[in-house]
Amino acid sequence: MSSQVTRRPVARQAATRPGLLAALAARWQSLIGQGSRWLSVGIWLASGLALAVVLSGLNVLAKNWALETPIRRVQIAGDLVQTQRGELQAALERTVRGNFFTANLGELQTLAQRYPWVSQARVSRQWPDQVRVTLTEKQALAHWGNDGLVSRAGEVFRPQRVIGLAQLPQLDGPRAQARFVLQQYQAMDRVLSRVGLHIVSLQLTDRMSWLVRLEGGVEVLVDAQETLAKLERFTVLYDHQLAADIGSIARIDLRYRNGVAIGWRQG
Repeated sequence: MSSQVTRRPVARQAATRPGLLAALAARWQSLIGQGSRWLSVGIWLASGLALAVVLSGLNVLAKNWALETPIRRVQIAGDLVQTQRGELQAALERTVRGNFFTANLGELQTLAQRYPWVSQARVSRQWPDQVRVTLTEKQALAHWGNDGLVSRAGEVFRPQRVIGLAQLPQLDGPRAQARFVLQQYQAMDRVLSRVGLHIVSLQLTDRMSWLVRLEGGVEVLVDAQETLAKLERFTVLYDHQLAADIGSIARIDLRYRNGVAIGWRQG
C-alpha cells in the first residue's frame, strides 16, 4: 500500500509540468507583444517628431528663399505703336508687391488694361526675378467725335496721345451706336469705291439719317431705309452722268424714293 501512495504524487507532478510551461510561454509572448506595441508607438512618435522638424525646417527655408526672390523688373512685350512703353512699365513696377511667388499678377493685368490703347494684357512670371506683361494694342479704324477713336471692335476710346492717324475717316453719332456706324461706314465705302469715291466722314444724325462727306467736299444725304440700295443707284448715276461735273456739286440728296436732288456750288 505504501508503494501505491508514493506513485500518485509523482503522476500529478508530471501532469502539471506541461501546463506550467504553457502558461510561462503565453506570459512571455504577452510581454513580447506589449513590448512590440510600445516599440511601435515609440517609432511612430519619433517619426512624427522627425517629420515636424523637417517641415519646420522647410518652412524656414521657404521663407528665407522668398525673401531672396524679389521682383526686380517688369518686362513689357508686344508690338506697340501708340502705348508709351516706359510710362506703363514704371507704373507697373511701382504697383507690383510681394516677391516672385506672391506677386499679384491679376492686379498688374487690371492696371495695364486701364490704359486707353491696351486691348489685352497677359501677365506671367519669368524666373528668377521678372514679371512679363504681353500687350495687344487696339487698332483704331476711325476718329469719333471731337477727341475719340473707334477700335476694330467698335469701341469708342479717348487716349491722351495719338500718333500718325490723321488719315483715318471721321465718324460721329450716338456713342451707343458706334459699332453700327463703323459697320455702315465700311459697307458704304465699299459701294462708293467701285466708282472711285471715298468717304472722308460719316455722321448718323439725330433724325437717323446719314450725312456722308466725300473726298473733294461733296456731301451726300441718305436715309436709314434702303441705304445701300440707294447708294448703289447713285453710283450708276454718277458713273454715267455726274462724274464729269463732280467738282461743281456741293450736295446730293438721296432721301427720295424715285429721284435725286443735286445742289450745285455757287459760281
